[in-house]
Amino acid sequence: MEERTKGTNIWRRLSYGYLKLLEKTVRIEWQQPECYRGHNVIGFWHEDSFAMNLALRAMERDAAVSVLVTPDEQGQYFQYLLERLGKDAVRIGYGFCNAGTLKDILESLRDNKRSVAIAMDGPFGPRHIPKKLTYFLSEKSQTELLGVTVSYSRAVSLSGQWDHCHIPLPFSKITMRLDNYGVAACQYPPRIRLYQDEKKCSIMSTDNLLTQRGTVLEEMSTQIAGQRQLM
Repeated sequence: MEERTKGTNIWRRLSYGYLKLLEKTVRIEWQQPECYRGHNVIGFWHEDSFAMNLALRAMERDAAVSVLVTPDEQGQYFQYLLERLGKDAVRIGYGFCNAGTLKDILESLRDNKRSVAIAMDGPFGPRHIPKKLTYFLSEKSQTELLGVTVSYSRAVSLSGQWDHCHIPLPFSKITMRLDNYGVAACQYPPRIRLYQDEKKCSIMSTDNLLTQRGTVLEEMSTQIAGQRQLM
């Protein structure tokens, strides 16, 4: 147990170091930035959880963002990254959170300078099928739902994982498209925009010479994917 804990701590520090490297080398391009009001329920796909650490840090320049995470080992991993980056992580249960936590989240959304971010199809899928919690938070708080679609010029895409986890590469470009869906309703949910064709951006595609298995970067990405979660 002690060795496992030590290994987990080392891996968390390495992941944080990789995020800091991406901060310095990755270029983020924003599409439709005017859709972000600084007071939104921010929904993204679970596959983009790692890259969203970079996006949310930029979005927090205008307002605070609380990121919802699950209370398991994967949640602890992402909570560590979020807190090291100076973000607020809120632990919730699987599915709908307990009444007290849910009340606190809705209460926080009364602040016009605070947003809540959630992986819409997390933590276990199915992929690209949003959970009702996303719409519930928007409807009950009367806060507009902001969808974030992420695309990459170069990234590792792990097709063996349920969410096809994407890990951006250094010196690449990440495109963040924002779409405002208004106040969502559980009974009549909006149709959320999906991710671009992965083969166009992924180094895991068959026509790219960087698909060699066993590379250090792919091993790193596999370990990250093994510990990813809702955010």
